[in-house]
Amino acid sequence: MDAPSTRLMFAIAILCVASTVSAATVRTRNFVVTAATDEIAQKAAKAAEFWRKELSEQWLAQEMPPWKEPCPIKVNVGRIGASGATTFSFDNGQVFGWNMEVNGSLERILDSVIPHEVNHTILASYFKRPLPRWADEGAATLVEADCERAVQARTLNQVLKNNQRIPLRNLLNIKEYPNDKMQVYALYAEGYALADYLVQQHGEQGRYVYLHFLQLAHEQGWETAIRKYYNFKGIDDLEQHWGNWVMAGSPRLQPEGEMLADAGQPESATPNPGMEYRGQSPDELQPLAMIPRPLRQTAKPRKETLDPTSGLAPDVPELPAPLPIPARSANSGEQSPEWTQFPEKRSRIQ
Repeated sequence: MDAPSTRLMFAIAILCVASTVSAATVRTRNFVVTAATDEIAQKAAKAAEFWRKELSEQWLAQEMPPWKEPCPIKVNVGRIGASGATTFSFDNGQVFGWNMEVNGSLERILDSVIPHEVNHTILASYFKRPLPRWADEGAATLVEADCERAVQARTLNQVLKNNQRIPLRNLLNIKEYPNDKMQVYALYAEGYALADYLVQQHGEQGRYVYLHFLQLAHEQGWETAIRKYYNFKGIDDLEQHWGNWVMAGSPRLQPEGEMLADAGQPESATPNPGMEYRGQSPDELQPLAMIPRPLRQTAKPRKETLDPTSGLAPDVPELPAPLPIPARSANSGEQSPEWTQFPEKRSRIQ
């Protein structure tokens, strides 16, 4: 190796050591957060604990007990697409070995990436087994910020336009991410749309029913679970109703006679080409015109209906027929659900 190359490698080594030394670490009850500065680490740690409590209450009607070992989170803030990755292991009915990495602007990390990744840990802690990819990613995308969910809506439109949709029978049984990059985007977009449609079917009990649906499907198959919890005839019938809803612009589902307020379409985040990440579409996908996608206020399930520490209840009350697709309203301005907003004034990172 010549002298200039030696000096370059030595300089890189010094920079790497300096970066490691300057990193800040914050420990909380359930997380160990590492970031470039103490301020970022503090905010990310606070967000992680907030979302862990809030989302476990949303899904399970109560806060999960503390983990035996905290989950490490590595935070990378910069002008990059919002992305995240969480790994963990299952063994003999236990889940362990948490590890999380989150990337993007600080705002997107706090209001989208961290809640998305934390949602994965909540469902993993509850089921203690891997979930179908669409169900896990779809449920996690439900908790992201408006702009991130709008990206998935536009991606789904592009998937449909290019005839790249994954048929529902295939989507339901995908256990690993497809090798084809466009199919990965289709999986995320369709998973989000299907989870959104199913959760909305039963109002404030939608998340409660969704968990039971996934458990019964695991035990007895999708056809049985669909008929029991959503009153469709089976996979094909669900696909037809769900497809009609998507083509109508995915309007909010609600009983007839209630007012429907459409929210304006949120502004999209800018995708980062070359990265495979949650909550973003590839740079080559151009947004299509969309019917405004309204936001629904999500109520917490009643605690008496589900005890997450005793396993899934054997049954739920008889469920009504699927809700009709409502007509669009010219009104707008419905506010975002409170639980999708991190409770601290945030400054946008330019």
